[in-house]
Amino acid sequence: MRKLTWQNFIFAFFSSALTIGTNQIAYQGARFLSRNFHHWDVALPIDYTFKPVPWTMFIYFGCFIFWFFSYFAIAMQEDREQANRFFAMVQVAKIVCFVFYLVCPTTADIRVEIVGDGWWDRVLRFCYSADSPASNYFPSMHCMASWFCFIGVRGKKQFHIAFRIATFVMAIAVFISTITTRQHVLLDIPGGIVFAELCYALSLLEPVYRTYTKIINWIMVHVFRLSGPDYQ
Repeated sequence: MRKLTWQNFIFAFFSSALTIGTNQIAYQGARFLSRNFHHWDVALPIDYTFKPVPWTMFIYFGCFIFWFFSYFAIAMQEDREQANRFFAMVQVAKIVCFVFYLVCPTTADIRVEIVGDGWWDRVLRFCYSADSPASNYFPSMHCMASWFCFIGVRGKKQFHIAFRIATFVMAIAVFISTITTRQHVLLDIPGGIVFAELCYALSLLEPVYRTYTKIINWIMVHVFRLSGPDYQ
């Protein structure tokens, strides 16, 4: 892992924040543009049998912290090329999702009335009201982004085995939370994984990696005034 110098911190912080920012742009932008489109219902009969578990909103919302922490750690790895390939994958995924959400908007009428008055019951009701109408179900960006975190560390011994295992476990926890909050359907989980793996394959293409690297290097040099061999 790299030392936490000012230059490395700026690169890691900006790269991580950018991924979460573009995630919201792709999600909310597609929601706005497709609001009058026909939306395909992707719910399966089994999706109506899952009981809401309001406290899992802690995982569903907390995953933003999980993503940022994982992205930051991945950005701090010694091999800058691997870091850029990872973030190229994430940005490609946002573009792919944005296009997919416009071409094939999805929804699912699986939400139920939350009648409890506990803290997490209120949080879940707030989530339903803020994220209404329900759209952009398939693929789940929550599942995709969480699987990205695992892709970024799997098989890499520079990351402690405990961290790699924790990343996998947290990704699975996020998958479960998308179902127990009834924010997604079962199909969204494999969909998020498959889309993540496809975008990973795309990031291995040199034109994709080189394009992202040129953009991020330009930002580091001209916006943050960084210098050094990493930004040549």
